[in-house]
Order: sequence, then structure tokens, then C-alpha cells
Amino acid sequence: MKRLAVRVDEDTGESLAKKQLQSKANSLLNAKNVDIKTLKTFVHLLKDTPEHMPAGEVMNTLEVIFKVLLKRQVIEGNERQVLKIQELYEETWLLLMENLLVDSECSGALKVCMQLIKVEANHPIAPKKGWPIHRIRGILETLINSDATPTIALTNYGKYCKNLDVLAITLKQLKGLVPSEDFKNSPIKAMNFLSIVNLLDMGKSVLTTADYHVESAKNQSFDYEVNRKRLNDLWLTIMAKGNEVDEKLHRQILVVLLERVINHLDDPIQLTDFLMDSLHQFDGPIALLALQGIFTLMQKQNITYPDVYEKLYNMFYPRMFYNKYKARLFYLADIFLTSTHLPENLVAAFVKRLARLALQSPTEDAVIMIRFVCNLLLRHTGLQKLIRASHAADEVSDPYNESETDPVKSEAINSSLWEITLLQKHVVPEVANAARFINSSLPVMEFDLAPLLDRKECNIFDDELQSKAKQFALNYERPTNLALPKNQFVTKYWDLI
Repeated sequence: MKRLAVRVDEDTGESLAKKQLQSKANSLLNAKNVDIKTLKTFVHLLKDTPEHMPAGEVMNTLEVIFKVLLKRQVIEGNERQVLKIQELYEETWLLLMENLLVDSECSGALKVCMQLIKVEANHPIAPKKGWPIHRIRGILETLINSDATPTIALTNYGKYCKNLDVLAITLKQLKGLVPSEDFKNSPIKAMNFLSIVNLLDMGKSVLTTADYHVESAKNQSFDYEVNRKRLNDLWLTIMAKGNEVDEKLHRQILVVLLERVINHLDDPIQLTDFLMDSLHQFDGPIALLALQGIFTLMQKQNITYPDVYEKLYNMFYPRMFYNKYKARLFYLADIFLTSTHLPENLVAAFVKRLARLALQSPTEDAVIMIRFVCNLLLRHTGLQKLIRASHAADEVSDPYNESETDPVKSEAINSSLWEITLLQKHVVPEVANAARFINSSLPVMEFDLAPLLDRKECNIFDDELQSKAKQFALNYERPTNLALPKNQFVTKYWDLI
């Protein structure tokens, strides 16, 4: 149902509903005793929000009310009135959990929850003491048990996970919130759970900043070793429940592994079989993510993988341009091909594959691949002969076999870079200019590919609009108005109507 427009006070610009809520809240808080009936009205407003009243305003008002009541310690005790206030407070939390799954209200609901947690940590409700861990558990249970992945709520919760106290508590609680059945039998819950794990960043930047949601939590410093042990245990549980999952879940497990887990594992070598199976049994994003994991093991654990370059070579195909993780592919390929000790016939195959793909790629990717080709020619100077090779001047006479899966057998070393010459006629000036690097001596320094990885076609279009083109005279007389020049045949024989 479409909401009615919120009426606004012409003098202050504030909504009338907000002013009414503030007025009633002030009356409630200024009274000597808490009026249970009025407080109950506020809670029921959140339960059944009128069309003219934004739910966010009701949640903000309840936040102010309960923060004041918590600080006054009005909620503590066993008296009948106190128990009634506690009951309404718990009902408010349940309603906030419901709003946490509503896309339009989840940001406000989570903000109110975290603010109440901050106050409740400093003014706990007996018999509980200290940090209200059960509140975080309630939020996590709500997110995990959602019928659809609550993307907006997860994104907002991730911001609070940058605080070390929230990070530690979340990590501790997740072990007890793992879905009871295997991931393949409850894919939505599994995806929600993995999405939360992917929010847990224990990188250097977070640990160095050392922010805390509750100031008093600074007294208990973040213990990296304890939390690393928890993360290791959590990963073992994920691996035990993550067998035979669909591709979407498999991809998410790999993302969690690469972004949050692999650098904190006790024994990363145990990942070898999982990554190898992922690389060989799948194509596209899953194979690419697995390749990134293998590269990490090669770098840090000194494992060897003989077919890594063949697998990397076969990941460059036209569909890759529509792959969500294509920036990772360029990044990985740049690192894998950094060594100047690689065989020239192997690197030549990558040069030809990139040049050939640049002919059929989107504009932004064509620029990246042309720059990449130039970098490879600088690293392997023996391949610069491909620029001037005249025996393979077009696709017909080109011995390069692009359908060959083994890069060494592709005959790229006997080919030429006629594709780059052809790209000099590209309709987009930036692509054409990038391809002209072969017309003169190669640059001394390599191009930095990093700034190009995040560029989109709209960025190239905007840059082209801002560039100044050379102006050409279209008439020997500068026109001063919309009339045609005098003494012309057109004006002599015709009149403009």
C-alpha cells in the first residue's frame, strides 16, 4: 500500500507527526512517574504505524524514551510498574527486529538497536551485567533466519562490526548460530550466515584503528589470538556443512575464505584439496576465486601447481567481460606474469589472447588489455618482434590458434600484433590513442593498471566530453546571427521563410 504524503509544518519545515511525537515524549519524560498507558501507546504506534506517521520517527522517539529510562534506572526492580516497563521494552525490541527486515526501515531500526545497546551496556538491567550480548545474538538470529538475504541490513551491520567489541561478540556468538542442517538443505539461511561471516574483518587497519562501540569495553582489550582461534573453529564448521552446495553458495564460501579467513588460518595447506577441486570442477567466478586462493598458498606456503598458467590462460574468453570478478582476473594475471623468467612462448600466448579479446571487448576493458600488452612487451623484450612481424599481418595469415587450450602450443610466438594496429582505428579516441604505443619506441616505465580496473564506460564518456577538441573553420565569414552569409547563391535565389 502506498503511504500518504507526510504533512509538514510550514513554519519549521518539520513533519507534524514528528512534532506531536516529541511533545508527547517530553510530557512522558517530564512527569514524576512514568505513565504506562502513554508508553504503551508509543509501542503500539510502532506495531501498527498509521499511514501519515513514518515508522522511523516512532523508532527514534522510542529510542529517546528508553535511553532516558535506562539512565534513570527506572527499568530496574520487581515492582509491578517496573515489570510493565520492562515488558514494553522487550516488546519494543521484538518490533525493532521485525523492522530490521524491512528494507525501507532497517537502517533506522538497526541504529536504534545499537544506540540502546550502548546505553544498556553502561546501565544494565538486573540481573544482567555489562555488555548486553543477548541483544547482539537477537540481531544475528533475525538476520540469519530471514526468508531472503537482508542485504541492506547486513551492509549496515557491517559498519558496526568495524568496532572491536561488536566484532568479538559477533564472532563468539556465530559458533552457536550455525544452521543445524547442512548448507545444501537450507541455502537461504546458509547464505545469510556466510554473509555475516564476511563482515568480520580482522585486518590490520581495523585492529590498528581500535574503535569500540561502547567506551567501557576498551578496558577489555581485543584478544587477537582468542578471536583467531574462534575464526578457525568457525571455518572448520563451514567446511563440514558446505559439501555439495550449489554454485552460488560455493562462490560465497570462497569469497569468505579469501577476504576474511585465509590470512588467519592455523594451517592453510589444508585448503589445497578444496581449492584444487573448485578450480577443476567449475568455470567462471568460482574457478577465478579458487585460483586466487591457490596463488595465496603459492606465495605464502610455497606450494607448486604446474597447470596454473594454463588454467589462467583459459579464463580469458569473451564472457569474462560480464563477470563480476573480472577486475580480480586482471589483477591476478598481472601478478602471475610479473616474473621475467617465464618462457617467451608462454607469455606470447597471453599477449595474443589479450590483443584478440580487445577487438571484441567493451571500451573500458579494451584500454586495460592494451596497457597490459604493453607492460608484457616491456617485461619480455624478446616479444617486441611481434610488433614488426610482417608474415602474419591479418587473421587469415596468422598462425596463432586461439582455440588451443595449451598456451605453449598456440603458436603465438610466430604471430604478430596486427590486432593492436587495427585498434588504432577504434571509434573511441581513448582506445585508438592507447593502441598507438606500437608506432614509436615503447615507454620506459610500465603502465599502472590499478586505476583502470575500476573504470566504467561512463567514466570514459565523461572524460571525452571534458577533453578539448581541435576546432576547424566551417565558414570563411564568422556568422553574427542566424541569417545566411550575404552575396551567396542561396540568398540570391531563395528567401528563408
